[in-house]
Amino acid sequence: MSSGAKVRTAYAMQTDKDTLPAPATFKVLPNITNGLNNATTLTDSEMLNGSRVKTSGMVTSGEISGDLSAELLYGTYDDLLAAAFWNDWTAADTDPSQLTIGDTRKFMAITKDFTDINAFYAFKGVHVNKLTIEVTTDGIVKVTFGLMGLGYETQKTVSYALGAIPATNGLKASGMSVGDILHDGSPINVCVEAFTFELDNQAEIQKCLGSNMYGGNIHAMIANANGSMTIAFSETAYDILELQRTGGTMSIEVPITFSDGTGYTIVVPKAQISGDIPSPSGNELVTAEVTYMAVDVSPIIKRIAA
Repeated sequence: MSSGAKVRTAYAMQTDKDTLPAPATFKVLPNITNGLNNATTLTDSEMLNGSRVKTSGMVTSGEISGDLSAELLYGTYDDLLAAAFWNDWTAADTDPSQLTIGDTRKFMAITKDFTDINAFYAFKGVHVNKLTIEVTTDGIVKVTFGLMGLGYETQKTVSYALGAIPATNGLKASGMSVGDILHDGSPINVCVEAFTFELDNQAEIQKCLGSNMYGGNIHAMIANANGSMTIAFSETAYDILELQRTGGTMSIEVPITFSDGTGYTIVVPKAQISGDIPSPSGNELVTAEVTYMAVDVSPIIKRIAA
């Protein structure tokens, strides 16, 4: 019997998708859930063998995918954020250091250990295909990484991340950690109840003839960066919703600040929007659900040092 409290996740960046890094180079990765999984396809055989008994099939392909969800901690997930943007953070001596969408492929090994029953898994060549950041008024800021991989190992003897660097218990943020939300460079000056940011690289796995059932490479396609805001219906909300009639654009800037002054700022320099005219009952606060899509210019994540 295994307990969910005994599951440990760790990661290490890779330069060779097929080679696991040294165990002591892994870092323990705090998370809520680690959904990485190895799934295989068993292809039926159509052969006849002289009776009506079915002949055995064969494993012909596999897929490594899953979501890793966590509470946003300053600095802890910077490698995964960079992998999601397929880019490097700008130089550490610049403040703020920034991420924009690029073409630099980053991948890592991620381990998943069930330490109480000695079941150890290692996923190799793991890329971040999707990123979601979710901010609500009454919750901790959540981050989810959608993962795709190219290799898999498992054993029951010892962890692939034995001696991993311990996790750092960083500061958390909530809806109360959000500073002035900017709309076209000025404070939006209206109640924002929720905000999400999503980045989807629409990555595709290229499968090749040969021994690797999980694929030979992962390629990023057109990056879709979008999200939503729930805002109190007001003159500002009216003006934002009216942009969809002309295809007009606006900019959005959402700062998330931790208690020590560090933080991240999500910037969407140019976004087209869509949304419906509210249809409330007489006993409801009137809000507008605004969805946005980043266009022409890359969204930016700024990393604010204390």
